[in-house]
Amino acid sequence: MLKTNNAEKQQHYTKRIYSFDTNIKKMLKKEAVMIAECRADPSTAAPKLFFLSELMLDVSSNYLILNGIGQAVLNAKDEEALGEAKKSVSKALIYLQNIVTGKVDAPFSEYEDALAELEAVDAAQRFHLVKKLGLSISLLKTAYGDNTKWRWVFVDMEGHCAAVAKNLLDLKKAQSSNDPSSHDYEPLLYHSYFAKKMLSDAADRFHSRYMLATKSNEDLWKAGNFLSALRRIHMVFNERGEAEEVKKKYDAWSGVLVSEMKKSVQKK
Repeated sequence: MLKTNNAEKQQHYTKRIYSFDTNIKKMLKKEAVMIAECRADPSTAAPKLFFLSELMLDVSSNYLILNGIGQAVLNAKDEEALGEAKKSVSKALIYLQNIVTGKVDAPFSEYEDALAELEAVDAAQRFHLVKKLGLSISLLKTAYGDNTKWRWVFVDMEGHCAAVAKNLLDLKKAQSSNDPSSHDYEPLLYHSYFAKKMLSDAADRFHSRYMLATKSNEDLWKAGNFLSALRRIHMVFNERGEAEEVKKKYDAWSGVLVSEMKKSVQKK
């Protein structure tokens, strides 16, 4: 909790944050109960992990509110609350990775069985969660500001988000969903658009981090890996023009990577 020497402001701040602080404590207790349930019966864990992920995003939003109140009332950024918000989003990602993995460029067959364990969670709920996850990361970045030391760390978080967003999409259903009157038609359609955009954005962010910050071959490789995953999805949906454009970009970046790796070998 933030502190100030102004007793009146401190009292006002404490009163303002009370309900949100209480919400956080309740949600963390609920998390502990659900984790115990997952461990007691792993066969029913997947839907619980899905809703644990959403619960952690709710925890994060409450921490962000605490930070907002601190800035409004005490004119101070709440670094502790921001740290807990970031931790909560990371936990949300981990819970989803425990269901469908965090693999970036993998064929659907590698995680299809795991995804089948989410049969009770419909397409609309899945799309809602990936949107909420993307929004939570965006709000977290805004709260930290442009000059934060975490700027480039968020590239990894957004990359994990892109991977689980793609892996939560039932590609077989999305590929065959052509009935606009179907309950799943719109969420599958929008989820596929969203996943492709996130993969494209993740590739660009890793490439930017390579160009502007790290010059690390690993970042360049990761950028290419996201492009490869994006091209794979375009091919699944028979979007050959888009797939070809992604391939051109992939080939250009791969050429740079090969060149840099050769330079590294020569230096050694």
